[in-house]
Amino acid sequence: MSQAVFRMAVRLRLAQSASAAFGLVAVLIMVGALFPAVGDAIGELDLPEGVADLLGGADYGTITGWYRGEISSVYGPLVAGGIAIVAASASTAGEEADRILALILAHPVSRAGLVAAKAAAVAAGVLIVAVATWVGLIAGVAVAGGGIGVGNLGAYALHLAFFGFASGAVALAIGAGTGRRGLATGGAAAFAVLGFLINGFAPLVDAIAWLKYISPFYYYAENDPLSNGVEPLDLLVLGLFALAMTAIAMLGLQRRDLRA
Repeated sequence: MSQAVFRMAVRLRLAQSASAAFGLVAVLIMVGALFPAVGDAIGELDLPEGVADLLGGADYGTITGWYRGEISSVYGPLVAGGIAIVAASASTAGEEADRILALILAHPVSRAGLVAAKAAAVAAGVLIVAVATWVGLIAGVAVAGGGIGVGNLGAYALHLAFFGFASGAVALAIGAGTGRRGLATGGAAAFAVLGFLINGFAPLVDAIAWLKYISPFYYYAENDPLSNGVEPLDLLVLGLFALAMTAIAMLGLQRRDLRA
């Protein structure tokens, strides 16, 4: 991996990651502040099973259910996945579209080393968001009056980070293999959205219930880290998937004739 490419990629995306992290912390604190006022009034919603699963169980009567429904089910993965996908799509595919990738590769860096550096930079941006999520959750839960341990909050942030790694790796693989930034962004976003829907609705039909196992959302949320802590097997699956997609990105870039 090229250290120079890694540092440059992190520097270029630092403001974006930092602004997302700052906004996320603010949202998490505001969500915590709202719980004492409206959590008990909303309680547990009586919704169909699939819809309730999409909303993290639709239990707003506890601080765990409140954060699961307001943050864990949609907002958290949207921010982490969005940061990862945008950064990964702008890496090889974006630089190729801007006609600068060939210039970068004219320096003493291999294509595989370039992809590895870009993947590491994407992961660094996701980690910034994940750490901010942990800090924001600690503050938000404290404002709400407590109820979730710091360890479980950290477990959720870790699961969120691995979800971001997986989402970014999909964009990196598509971008490196095609050189199309729009296709990388759209393809990775479609993969994440489809996974979200599959995880929510596939279990309702016995014949296709197995499809949930191909959804990154299943491994991100099925263990409910806010309640149960870290699930190492789920993180292993997401991590191996991210590594496999990164390897595919290396192979895809290696085999292509780049646009000058």
